[in-house]
Amino acid sequence: MTIKPLKFSPPELEEREKKSLHIGRRVIPFLISVLILSYYFHKIDWKELGRATLSANLLLFFPARIIPLFIYLLIDAYLLQRLLLWFHQPIKYSEIVYPRASLYLLALVNVQLSNGGMFLYLMRKAQIKAEKLAGLVLFRFAWSVWSINLGLSLALLVVFILGLPFRSPLSLKLILFGVGVIWGSLVLCLVLVYYYKNHRPERAHRPLWAVFFQARARHYLEVAGYTLLLAVIGVLNNYFCALSFKIRIPLHELIVLLPLADLISALPIAFAGLGTTTFAWQNLFRPYATPEQFLSFTLALPVTTYLTRAVFALFALPRAGKEIQKALSPPQSG
Repeated sequence: MTIKPLKFSPPELEEREKKSLHIGRRVIPFLISVLILSYYFHKIDWKELGRATLSANLLLFFPARIIPLFIYLLIDAYLLQRLLLWFHQPIKYSEIVYPRASLYLLALVNVQLSNGGMFLYLMRKAQIKAEKLAGLVLFRFAWSVWSINLGLSLALLVVFILGLPFRSPLSLKLILFGVGVIWGSLVLCLVLVYYYKNHRPERAHRPLWAVFFQARARHYLEVAGYTLLLAVIGVLNNYFCALSFKIRIPLHELIVLLPLADLISALPIAFAGLGTTTFAWQNLFRPYATPEQFLSFTLALPVTTYLTRAVFALFALPRAGKEIQKALSPPQSG
């Protein structure tokens, strides 16, 4: 008996390819996390890891981590509401904060899926086109980066004036180069805004970047102020979380290096920041703790973050569920 090979029509093949790609996107980050953590677990002393974990001050760690996550949720939703109010139309704060919190559940599977769900929800709820909403997100992201860069520059200035020691393996010259590049991007943005506003005004109305021309000083100051507030809270919460695992990092080094550590931890190549967080902290803050302390701490940090946000989501879901379903449902004809 001969076995005939299965034949699929082009639509079926395309559907199978999409499913394979979708599965791959879920599995690959998990495998990368496993590989990174396997490398670090292979090198550690298991007894020391147990001591580092059992000696952690959880009464300090949990409040230091959980409370800032709640504050971040509130301010993140507030800034998004303000951007829509300033440059589109009013929207209730509750119509943003509850759906934002409830979509944290999707972040347990895929962060991009969660952000995409919020983007689609806002398009429908606020009746805003994708390009304009992307422009608001770009504006906030850009001014958040520049605001944090300002704080970073001030911290570096203090380091040089006071002659504070800097023991991180990462060269200060490399950090200064990165800070300079970010300042250069701000200057370039301001030059382009001035040029198009005065010489090519017809180009200034493109929805993707129109907000950069419409924004006033008070808008910049409010976004920058809240961003710096979140940055300060982030530094303090990471400082006390690390301290709860007996990792004593000088505050000035944490201020300078934390943005990079957060960037590495949040790379979408790993599952829930597991592995990338360990890589970031062990390489950037190496002189201040043992590998066992870092491993214990960098497992607790992302796990606590995602579980806390899952709890936020469960509390928000009853109120947000109907709103999201209503916004995402296709309009009824007739």
